[in-house]
Amino acid sequence: MVSHLPVFLTTLILMLAVPGPDFVLVTRSAVSGGARSALFTVAGICGGLAFLTLMAAAGLAGLVAAAPLLPTVLRVAGGGYLILLGTVFVVSAWRNRAEPRAESAAPRKAGSALAQGFLNNVLNPKALIFYLTFMPQFLVAGEPVFAQTVAMGAVVVACAAAWWTLYIAAIGSLGPVLRRPAVRSTIDAGAGAALCALGIAALCGLL
Repeated sequence: MVSHLPVFLTTLILMLAVPGPDFVLVTRSAVSGGARSALFTVAGICGGLAFLTLMAAAGLAGLVAAAPLLPTVLRVAGGGYLILLGTVFVVSAWRNRAEPRAESAAPRKAGSALAQGFLNNVLNPKALIFYLTFMPQFLVAGEPVFAQTVAMGAVVVACAAAWWTLYIAAIGSLGPVLRRPAVRSTIDAGAGAALCALGIAALCGLL
């Protein structure tokens, strides 16, 4: 596995860099709740990835083989969740435009940000595909599958945590601009529309 690590890391970084539901969620969380809220969202994302790692190590592929409808169920659940979350963001943007708030970022419950990040990954069909089809390619024959899967999963979680922490720090310099009510409302509306679009794409099997 060590010999394949550069390829694994390069592919993983490219996947993290491509904007998706996590990008939308972290950005919106940083704008509406500040760095603290965004970091809780990242903690949820990493928790979801860790959960999927343990599932994969425990034989997720076998479970999918025994229940072929599971990917479809997750795809529908994930798509529905993204549409629901996107709708909440759009409604929030509409309310904020009607009743503008102060320029400081509104405090958000840590549990809400944590849960959103967690569910955003556990219900993500792309994450399931990653753990079922991509990671197994790097398993070394003759070595313990559980240990290898957990090790690769730990690398995934560490890279995700580092990537999103750096991203939050980068957009932190834009704080004065992002805290403006009009900007926050626009980002809420854009994030909501993007999540709804991603949810519809997931329901249609395009993700």
